[in-house]
Amino acid sequence: MNDQYISLNIPTGLYWKGKNTQVERIALPFQTIEIINESSATREKEKDTMFPTKIDTSWYNRLIWGDNKYIMASLLEEFSGKIDLIYIDPPFYTGTNQIIILEIGEKNTPLEKYPSLIEEAAYRNVWKEGSDSYFQWIFDRLVLMRELLSRKGIMIIRHDQYWGHYVKIIADEVFGKSNFTNEIIVKRIYKNLTNQGKVSIPIATDSLYVYLFGIDSKFYNIKNKLDDIREGYWRRIDDSSGVRNPPERIIFGKKFLPPAGKHFKFNQKKIDIMIKENKIRLNPKTGRPEYWVEPTDEYALNSNWTDISGYSFNTGYPTENSEVLLQRIINSCTSKDDIVADFFCGSGTTGAVAEKLGRRWIMADIGRFAIHTTRKRLLGIDNCKPFLVQNLGKYERQYWQGATFQKRSNEQVPLYEYIQFILELYHAEPITGMLHLHGKKGKRLVHVGAIDVPVTLDEILNALEEVKKIQQNGLDILGWEWEMGLHEVVEEESKKNTIDLKLLNIPRDVMDKRAVEKGEVTFFELAYLEVESKKDKYGEFYIDLKDFAIPNLDLIPKEVREKITRWSDYIDYWAIDWDWNKDIFHNQWQSYRTRKDRTLLLKSDSHKYPDHGKHTIMVKVIDIFGNDTTQVLEVES
Repeated sequence: MNDQYISLNIPTGLYWKGKNTQVERIALPFQTIEIINESSATREKEKDTMFPTKIDTSWYNRLIWGDNKYIMASLLEEFSGKIDLIYIDPPFYTGTNQIIILEIGEKNTPLEKYPSLIEEAAYRNVWKEGSDSYFQWIFDRLVLMRELLSRKGIMIIRHDQYWGHYVKIIADEVFGKSNFTNEIIVKRIYKNLTNQGKVSIPIATDSLYVYLFGIDSKFYNIKNKLDDIREGYWRRIDDSSGVRNPPERIIFGKKFLPPAGKHFKFNQKKIDIMIKENKIRLNPKTGRPEYWVEPTDEYALNSNWTDISGYSFNTGYPTENSEVLLQRIINSCTSKDDIVADFFCGSGTTGAVAEKLGRRWIMADIGRFAIHTTRKRLLGIDNCKPFLVQNLGKYERQYWQGATFQKRSNEQVPLYEYIQFILELYHAEPITGMLHLHGKKGKRLVHVGAIDVPVTLDEILNALEEVKKIQQNGLDILGWEWEMGLHEVVEEESKKNTIDLKLLNIPRDVMDKRAVEKGEVTFFELAYLEVESKKDKYGEFYIDLKDFAIPNLDLIPKEVREKITRWSDYIDYWAIDWDWNKDIFHNQWQSYRTRKDRTLLLKSDSHKYPDHGKHTIMVKVIDIFGNDTTQVLEVES
């Protein structure tokens, strides 16, 4: 059997067309693209090591962007059997658009954000073959989650009334039906809807399917607070349902038997102790034994959780899980320093609550905007511990390239096929006889950047020189990643050569067959960012944001664009690494908008370097759609 697959070999469970119990597991290295809330002491320690990109710490929480199937498979090497709680709220089989309401600038101008193409392909089109493809999709991911759970691991799946019972059968197969513990009912967004013209009972709840998977799994004794103190009272001790042996108990020297079909709540040893504590009596009217229930202001949880809200509306996400729900889940299933994971993190509720409760966490999502929303949410938590922002980056692309092109034909090399593929999606024609130019689109020439390395300044200059030699005046550079600080130099060089130059991102969507087949791949130009470093009379540096422009304004309706008066309205967040090490971005200062506070600082706090010398500063700006743009500056202290 291929090492990349595991098989459950279980004949039982739900059947669907094309069911495959072999789950592909591709382990790819993670790329750390940002470290947030890191102490200066840790940073200095890292700088002094021989390998400055190695993270020198016992634990960093992790926020990971990408396909969770690849992410979970890649986590197995480090976290197999180590995650204590996995909570997921996967996309339900609804076929509806999940629209996020953005707010632009200080005036809170609303904008509807539809799912990106990659989110659309991953979340909605995954059901293009109906329930069959959805069942296989969720099965694969649950198998990987099973591998990640620890000996005390608990799995909780949130789902709706339409397809939740099917998902439960699949989960029974993966985690073992005997490990299914309970179905907890939670309150959902209440909607009074009709179904195909027929009046239906309004939907009010979702289900949480709970599996205690490990041999040490357990619930913690979580109590819920009452509004008022409940007075103490005497209660019958022999009215518990079911028969136990021996049935009798000796109380005050007399033998008592429970009614038919009942048993005593406590064993003899416990009853003897309670008698000494004056917590057992004989009812003065019936003569039957009773025990004393203490006054209390709390009660034990059961499977009905409709006393709290299951959803919130704090971030604009249409299905944002509420913090009060996750507080109850995490408190019920974990203890301090346990590891909690959510691989459909959305707006980041699971990680935010885990952070506040002192748990370690791992979160992942395929949506870039989800990662950005979660990052801001975590930054708003007082004393939030350091965390990493990661992706699978070039390694995922390398795997995709090999799997996609090497199997197409033995007559062509993968690099050639890759370039042909990108040109086709860009609606450009291939050309030959050029060293740095690969295609032509109308009157514009095209250069395609490599899979695994950023497009460099030298690469762009070589392409410009070749365009100049053949006396053309338009050049499009397509790239996955870009060497830092290209904008100003590239602009100067293109003007010098009177060549109209455009830099365009190759979107991650090209790796998804569904987006490619539907012809919904769009290449967007890089945003323009202008920043300036200044030094005050005390020798401290600060950064000014001077200008920002996003080229993809067609994503914003005309009526919304007309309300935007300042270039800074397109910026949602920006951050500074005062000593960029030309690899990982260390977030050392940031300003960002929240739903409560829409202001954004355009001038940073000052920063004083402890020593004299040259320093590299990186400025990162994230726009309202979650896309990032960077600028690099050199200063001397």
